[in-house]
Amino acid sequence: MKSKLVSLCIALLLFLLALVQGYFIYAVQHGFVTSLNQTWNSFGVSQSGYSQFVFNTIAWWWILPVLCLVFVLSAFRVRKKRYRAFMVAFGLFGTIALYASAYAPSLFITI
Repeated sequence: MKSKLVSLCIALLLFLLALVQGYFIYAVQHGFVTSLNQTWNSFGVSQSGYSQFVFNTIAWWWILPVLCLVFVLSAFRVRKKRYRAFMVAFGLFGTIALYASAYAPSLFITI
């Protein structure tokens, strides 16, 4: 029973991460980049190289939520903690990698 509950929690977490990733990718493909660039330009901040890389290759980033959904399906079959930890870490790091592309440290005000 405990193993099934852990598998369910991991599957739900990975499903939520896939939704968050898919939402960000969809937003980038449908106009978020232009509004983000306008915001950065209004503050005199240029787009970072990492942001340019992510936004230029955004179509390839759809692999990330697809793999998370595959991990959701395999969460009930995998019993080793090492594999479960890898699946969760992959989903978390992938989400952080996507959302970090919208980060611009120059937007912070120094006091």
